[in-house]
Amino acid sequence: MNKHTLTLIGGPQQELRVSAAVLREAIGALLEGARLATRFAVEGESVRKGPRPAWLDAACAVDVTGLSAGSAVIGLEAPTLQEANAVGLGDGGQRSLFEGDDPRFGEQTAVDLFGRVLAALVEGNADDVVADRALLDTCARFARVAGGEFEGVRLDGLRGRDTPLDITAAHVRPIELLRDETAPPQAARVAGTLDTISASRSDVILRLKDGTRVPARMEEHDPDALGKLFGKFVVVSGMAHYRPSGRLLMVDVEFIGEADVGDRLFESAPVARRRLPVATPVAQDELSGVSAFFGTWPGEESEDELLEALRAIG
Repeated sequence: MNKHTLTLIGGPQQELRVSAAVLREAIGALLEGARLATRFAVEGESVRKGPRPAWLDAACAVDVTGLSAGSAVIGLEAPTLQEANAVGLGDGGQRSLFEGDDPRFGEQTAVDLFGRVLAALVEGNADDVVADRALLDTCARFARVAGGEFEGVRLDGLRGRDTPLDITAAHVRPIELLRDETAPPQAARVAGTLDTISASRSDVILRLKDGTRVPARMEEHDPDALGKLFGKFVVVSGMAHYRPSGRLLMVDVEFIGEADVGDRLFESAPVARRRLPVATPVAQDELSGVSAFFGTWPGEESEDELLEALRAIG
């Protein structure tokens, strides 16, 4: 079990006082974020149809171990992914779809994985963020936890960080904008060398012409059939998922087979097609748009002639 702390920043220092609603939302948003981040890291989607797998419940079994004053400090303990070994996180079991066979992946907790996504959002750029829309939505929920009662929330004890991670209400809008700009999954075709297959996991790795490694997930996983394609130039078609930056993240495979000469057209990673606005705003000045005629008399009379005419009829 690894220790973490969740702190509601800016509360009373001399006593422990926090509304039950805020405390419930803080814990709830953290647990939801940890669950979605863990499932996304392993399966490529934070939300999937069907019952929640047992390994995910075990990996996200976070305990509250203390609640103390000083801006409401909540002590937490969470199992590492290795400690959830009994439900398939051990040898030959689940690994990160995006980190290959990193042996240290199992040393992280679900809270660590959620913290990494949050850190990329507030400290990195869009290309550093590895998340889908549902996970980004939960990140925005977590940033809203403090509300008007506290200044923000702080996560400490995250693996690989020497300093705490602070999230405030100021981060909500940028996270929501990034969420809204994230392209939905789109049909795509990708050609490359079948570089990695597994006897137990439902994912493979394609190596493209420029050296890019593309994770690809296969629901119908047949190691024997894939073995015949190993090391060969193949083409896959399916639904491409993208980072918030628009760069390809992974492919949900619907078909895989040997490529032919015509498939050379698909050796580059597809780029997300972003939604186009209904109308493109055009910058305006005093000579364009409404400003060009608002407040302007449409007749040919001078100002003195206009005033004289108004006095005559008044």
